[in-house]
Amino acid sequence: MHGKIWFMVLLMLHGLVSNSCKKEIGSSEMPEVVLNNAPALVGEDVINSSVSLPVFLSGASDETVTLSYSTQDSTAEAGKNYTAVTSGTLTFSPGETSKTIIISILHDTVGKQDVYFKVKLADPVNAVLDNSELIVRIINVDFASLAWGDEFSDANLNTAWWNYEQGNNNGWGNNELEVYTNKTENVHLDSGYLHITALSPSANYYTSGRITTQGKKEFTYGKIVLRAKLPEGQGIWPALWMLGSNISTISWPGCGEIDIMEYLGHETNKVYGTVHWNDNGHQYIGSNMTLLTGTFHTSFHIFTLVWTPNRFIWYVDNQQYFEKERLTISKFPFDLPQFFIFNLAVGGNWPGPPDENTTFPQHMIVDYVRVYQ
Repeated sequence: MHGKIWFMVLLMLHGLVSNSCKKEIGSSEMPEVVLNNAPALVGEDVINSSVSLPVFLSGASDETVTLSYSTQDSTAEAGKNYTAVTSGTLTFSPGETSKTIIISILHDTVGKQDVYFKVKLADPVNAVLDNSELIVRIINVDFASLAWGDEFSDANLNTAWWNYEQGNNNGWGNNELEVYTNKTENVHLDSGYLHITALSPSANYYTSGRITTQGKKEFTYGKIVLRAKLPEGQGIWPALWMLGSNISTISWPGCGEIDIMEYLGHETNKVYGTVHWNDNGHQYIGSNMTLLTGTFHTSFHIFTLVWTPNRFIWYVDNQQYFEKERLTISKFPFDLPQFFIFNLAVGGNWPGPPDENTTFPQHMIVDYVRVYQ
């Protein structure tokens, strides 16, 4: 009798353990829904555009997985900034681990600020849903508000904003000849202007200036406006440009490079605008603008870059000369912050070395830099 009772107890305990194990195994096999925690970014500057929101499963399932989703206003309004979805369904067939929610974005020319809305996920079947919210940020591209600027009106360079880069650094990747210094003879402010000056203290020896805002003033998207007068001469190579702030971890060209203005001193009426990136090696695309009259050496000119999530547009003196859309740039790295670099190189692969007609000193004079967002 006692033996039968113990046998029944053992059977019951075995059943409880078995059921418990089955539940644990079942829950561990059920994939989790994985969402991007950072807001998805989309510009308002493309008519009939949309935002794509990826949704992943942590692993493949033998079962069909479904989720419902809907949109919810925040500062963005359905019907004004985007097209509402009241009842959508994502269906993952067995083995599938990724799907995309696509929401239409409406072109709004009235609003002057970035706006947000949410996509809410619910009702998971055969999946675990912990984070149930995606956020979309619609970037306003009127860029009407001044986010930062330097008018160079102080007595000295503001080192809370700017760094001095020094040395030759093995030619800075371009076989450049100059040695950059932090001396006032190479970088100084005077009467509201930044002067970056290239000198030749002795034969075949050159010093100059290179300053950056790395780690201090970095920006993603905006309208960047610079007013400057440029130097001249064979082998003289000034640039006003930007690099991705993640360069220390991803290196160049993976970090992306935006050349707002480049110029060769022997072509005093022509400037260049270019972007560089990495796609199985260095890739770049750009264009140039030639003045109909005058030169960039004899007078100040305004160089403008408009950088949105969808495109780059370059201007000289408010005249557009080049535009490049996102879709034409593979592995687009330009959704992350970039910092400024202002430098005046001497020599290098592109311009070649100075010749007997090149005179020193040569000055790049910058009136201001302004960033509108």
